[in-house]
Amino acid sequence: MKTSGCGLLAAVAAACVSLMASAQEGAAGNPYTPFMLSLATPLQVPSADFDVGGLRVNIIYGECQNFDGLDISGIVGRSVGHANGLQIAGIANVVDGDGMGLQICLCANYVSGSYEGLQIGAVNFAAAHSKSTANAFQIGVYNGSDYIKGCQIGVINFAREMIGVQIGLVNVIQNKDVPFLPVINGYF
Repeated sequence: MKTSGCGLLAAVAAACVSLMASAQEGAAGNPYTPFMLSLATPLQVPSADFDVGGLRVNIIYGECQNFDGLDISGIVGRSVGHANGLQIAGIANVVDGDGMGLQICLCANYVSGSYEGLQIGAVNFAAAHSKSTANAFQIGVYNGSDYIKGCQIGVINFAREMIGVQIGLVNVIQNKDVPFLPVINGYF
């Protein structure tokens, strides 16, 4: 057990080092940091104006411009721009831009822009803007998207447009001739 814990720690450290080595500067000219620690924005080091490429730890609430790497939040983690990587939060992962990777949360995962990856949480929503798309797998009580290619598994699944399958009690694909079907719904 002790060996596997050390191996996991070494793998995370190696991933952070490789992200730091490959990142030259932050996106859109924002200042860049390989590590961010936040109690609650604005009580964080460095400030929310930074792009993070590496590890971000948020005790209560943390915010950054763009994020690439591992994001661990006790309550809420938010990226004003894009977020790529693994996000784990107690209450919510919020991305105002595009995202790619894995979001795991007890309550809500939300990506405003396009998203590619897996969302696991009570409430999952990706591709909230009408011109954005989600190539995603969503697992939760409620799963939603404006446009999704993939799979939704939950009690309530909703998509305005979808190419894929929904499995749940209430399944809605609005652009379909029969938009509602219980248990399983799909559109290809």
